[in-house]
Amino acid sequence: MAIEFNCEHCNHLVKAPDEAAGRQGKCPHCGGVNYIRRPPEDGGELELEPLDENEEQRRRQQAAADAAVQWKLLHERNVPGEPGGRGGAGGRGAPPAPPSAKQLASLVVRYVESMSQGKLAQADEVAEQLVRYRTQVASLLDEMVNEDLSAYGLGSLPRPVLMGFLKQLRSKL
Repeated sequence: MAIEFNCEHCNHLVKAPDEAAGRQGKCPHCGGVNYIRRPPEDGGELELEPLDENEEQRRRQQAAADAAVQWKLLHERNVPGEPGGRGGAGGRGAPPAPPSAKQLASLVVRYVESMSQGKLAQADEVAEQLVRYRTQVASLLDEMVNEDLSAYGLGSLPRPVLMGFLKQLRSKL
């Protein structure tokens, strides 16, 4: 019985003798070299082992537990070993370090931008974050009033409007 296959190059039907199985041969139509596959064994279909429902259930539970741990790690905000992170094996680390002046300034800028865009709820949320650091924010606001505010990216607002927003923030402290 001959082995039939389509040429990989010209797609013509090629018939090769059984002895050529497992070797390469040239297509009589285009001359392209093709691998002549061995004919499938007449073993029929393989019988699959039946599923073990208990093992399958255990595998699903383990996959769900792994996914939960991965989600927790991806969404963890505190990094072990960094200030404010959860330290080693003993449980809680040191309390979080206060934000730097630069971080507080970016929150003040976010407050002013929220106010200028009319996003009052968002501005209130930022103000609540700033209230925790009253003294640092108050001194920062004093510095900002005397500086060129375009350095903070706030140069597009008229100065009286900007000063009004900063005074309003100071009153919330």
